[in-house]
Amino acid sequence: MRIAEVESLLLRGAHFVRITTEQGQVGLGQSACWAYPEAVDAIIPSFRAYLVGKDPRQIERHWQHLYRMGPFRGSVLSGAVSATDIALWDIKGQILQAPIWELLGGKYRDRVRLHLLMGGATPEELRANARAAADEGFTAIKFDPVPDRFGDMTQDALVVGVAERVAAVRETVKSDVDIILELHRKLTPLQALPVIEAVAQFHPLFVEDPVQIDSIMSQADIARRLSTPIANGERLHTIWELAASMCVRTSAWPGV
Repeated sequence: MRIAEVESLLLRGAHFVRITTEQGQVGLGQSACWAYPEAVDAIIPSFRAYLVGKDPRQIERHWQHLYRMGPFRGSVLSGAVSATDIALWDIKGQILQAPIWELLGGKYRDRVRLHLLMGGATPEELRANARAAADEGFTAIKFDPVPDRFGDMTQDALVVGVAERVAAVRETVKSDVDIILELHRKLTPLQALPVIEAVAQFHPLFVEDPVQIDSIMSQADIARRLSTPIANGERLHTIWELAASMCVRTSAWPGV
């Protein structure tokens, strides 16, 4: 069995890799590099030159080669490798006539708890959306409580603005729904500490990505200073980056 074609697809700002075998199986994988899909697209011709004619079942061998074929790393390379890797797993599942979750170890849970990522710029909008989410049966909701134009605010106005929004949601859902705060890396460490301390009284399940990911030491310092669990890691690209993050304990919820 051999790979016959490797295609790169750009669709509405998303990037996909499509791999076709000589026997007709077609595997599809999506890149997680949302910011630079065109850059990921530019890498795939180099991958095609290596992959065509190879056995698609040798997934780990191909991953190692594609990841290590050049001296540079980063989100663009990882996005291209991950999309290709997923497409190869898709093909392997078709060959073995098994879903990929079975090939990766099988089922552990029969049910998975979901949280709703909801919008809302004002306390009133957040109240309405939180009530709707609770009425739909969600037991956890995630939202961004940072006010618009937060960069022009004083420290006190920022802290008060965030606390007002979180308070509005907690008052709406009571203790029936967990609250998760998504801060989208908007704050500096000096802003993040008082903001998260101010909302601790509302018992968020965790606070996600309070600061930029550039310094794992700053992330670790914030996590150590707070009783509220911090979550991060969705912008890490490899097991080695995740391991470094865990070693300095940047998060109580690594890899969210």
